[in-house]
Amino acid sequence: MKITTDLINRYLNNQCSAEEAEYLEDYIQYLGTSLDQVLPREEWDSTGADLNYEGQDKIRAKVLVAIQQKKKSAFRKRLILSLSKAASILVFLIGSYLGMSPFRDTLPLDRVKSTDVAVPIPVASNLYYINSGNENMVLTASDGSIITLYPKSEIKYAEDFSHLDERILYLKGKAKFEVAKDKNKPFRVHSTSVTTTALGTIFIVDELKSTQTQIKLLEGKIEVKAEDLNKTKTLVRTYQPNEEITLDHNDLRILEEVKARTVGMDRGGYFLQNTDAIQFKNIALEDVLNILMQNYDIKLHYDKGKIKDKYYSGTFRNKGHVYQEIIKELNYLHHADINYTNP
Repeated sequence: MKITTDLINRYLNNQCSAEEAEYLEDYIQYLGTSLDQVLPREEWDSTGADLNYEGQDKIRAKVLVAIQQKKKSAFRKRLILSLSKAASILVFLIGSYLGMSPFRDTLPLDRVKSTDVAVPIPVASNLYYINSGNENMVLTASDGSIITLYPKSEIKYAEDFSHLDERILYLKGKAKFEVAKDKNKPFRVHSTSVTTTALGTIFIVDELKSTQTQIKLLEGKIEVKAEDLNKTKTLVRTYQPNEEITLDHNDLRILEEVKARTVGMDRGGYFLQNTDAIQFKNIALEDVLNILMQNYDIKLHYDKGKIKDKYYSGTFRNKGHVYQEIIKELNYLHHADINYTNP
C-alpha cells in the first residue's frame, strides 16, 4: 500500500477501509512530528523551520473533524495529542489535492526532458513507501529496477521515470537496489550527505547508524560522492564488485573500506579505523595515501611511479598525528619519498 492523494481524500471523507485508515495513521505516527522525513533534503535545506501554509487553519479543522469521526481507540487518542503538528504533515501530503501546499508532490521541472514541440510537459508525481514492519518490503520502480526496503526505512521516488533525465531516489535507512540498465538515465540514490550513482548494478546503501553510511557493491560499478555537514570536505570514489565503504558522514572520514582482489593477484584487502586502532591489510599504496588525505585533511606529495603496484599492511594505535608514523613507515619500506603539508 502507498500514500496517495486519493487515499488522503478518502480518509478525510471517511470513505477508506479500516485497513487503509490504520496504515495511514501508522504512517503518520511513525513519522512523528518531523517534517524533514517527508521532504527531500534539497527542499528541506531551502525551507524555514516554521512552515506556514496558506489556509492551514481551515485544513487543520477538516483534519480534526475527520479524525474525530473515526473510532476512539487508544491509538487515536495518542494521535490526537500530537495533532497540531501531525496535521501540518497531513497538510503537506494533501497539498497537491487542495492546491495549498508550497511543495507539490512532483519532481523539479528542470529534471524533465524538454522537446522541440510545444506540448505540455508531463509532471512526475512521487511515491512514498515506509516499512514499519519486521520484514523486507520489495518494490518495483517504473523502469523495472527492484528495491528491497529494509525494516524501519523509507524511500521516495518518481512514479514514472520515462519523462525524466535521471532516476532519483531519496532514502532514509537501508535498501538494496537492483538497477535496470539505462545508459541514458543515471540512477542516483540520495542518503544523508551521500549520493550513490549507478547505470546498471546491484548495491546496498545502509544509513541506519545515526552518523554512518555504508555502501556495498554486489554487481556492476558505482560512483560514490559525498560532502560533510559543513560542506567543507568532499569525497569521490568508484567501486567494483565486492567492494564497500563505510563513512562517517558528519566529518566525512572513511571508517572502513573493503577492496576486491586485483586480477591475477591475491590482493583482496581492507582498511579499518575505530577509536583504538587503524589497520591496513593488502591495500594499494595509492589507496592508503588517499585515505590519509581524506581522514586527516593533509596534502601529500609523491611520485606515482614509486608507489605503482605496491601494497601495504600495518596496524597503528589511533591518535592525533598517527599519519606521520604511517608515512614514515611507508617511506622506509618502499622508498616512496612521500611528503605532506597541512592545508
